[in-house]
Amino acid sequence: MEYSAIGVAAALGSAASWAIGAILLKKIGDTLSSLAMTLVKGAISIVFLGIGVLIIGYTSMSPSTLALLVISGLLGIAISDSCFFEALKDLGPVALVVLMMLGQIITVVLAVAFLGERPPLLAWIGIGMILIGIMIVISGNMEPGRQSISTRGILFGLGSVISMSISLIIAKKALVDTDSMQATFVRMLAGTVGVFIFGLSTRRIGAWVNPFRDVSVALRFTGTILIVTFGGFWLTMVAFKHSDVVVANTLISTEPLFVLPLAYLFLKEKI
Repeated sequence: MEYSAIGVAAALGSAASWAIGAILLKKIGDTLSSLAMTLVKGAISIVFLGIGVLIIGYTSMSPSTLALLVISGLLGIAISDSCFFEALKDLGPVALVVLMMLGQIITVVLAVAFLGERPPLLAWIGIGMILIGIMIVISGNMEPGRQSISTRGILFGLGSVISMSISLIIAKKALVDTDSMQATFVRMLAGTVGVFIFGLSTRRIGAWVNPFRDVSVALRFTGTILIVTFGGFWLTMVAFKHSDVVVANTLISTEPLFVLPLAYLFLKEKI
């Protein structure tokens, strides 16, 4: 496969994986703390990504590249994931995933400003259409009497997409000098350590981990995280490494095409 084909396949695979993850996490996450899910997700991901790095082989990276990946991990995992899980409690997967599309647009704008990428006119027209679609779908999926709760969910969703967009631009710069699997591992490690330190300082680690002592919850969560880690996080890095940010984000934003039928079939959501 050519690099462009790898980027296309990775971006579409990432979109499908995030959609599946959103559905599965919605069914699990109502009883779990957002930060707990971020911490345990990170711990599970570190183990499996570490195995992947050992299989592929570790290569040394410069201090500047390492610093960029650490900052990217703190923003994109510690902050963005925690906000995502919190938003997931107040918004259905359909509304939340469409809101996440706003993150793709923010990333494109940042890519233009800081990476020098220049989308053609048709791409800008598409971005405008996506923004209109986001407003229509979110307003249409808000149930009567849930305005305040939905507003809270949207605010957390915005926090998630903004911090994620910034982290991806930072990661794009680092991917020039390192492997995508290794970059995903460093980002995940940095983000998880950040959440762990916060948990220690607030003495909440025990309360976060306690629900996962239920074997059925732990197994379901682990399976979901495997899909999100290798399908979502890693394939996103692969797409960014082998494609322009504008191309990768456009394809990753097709996630609602996957999540709409899944939400209808498995969560019985009315679209």
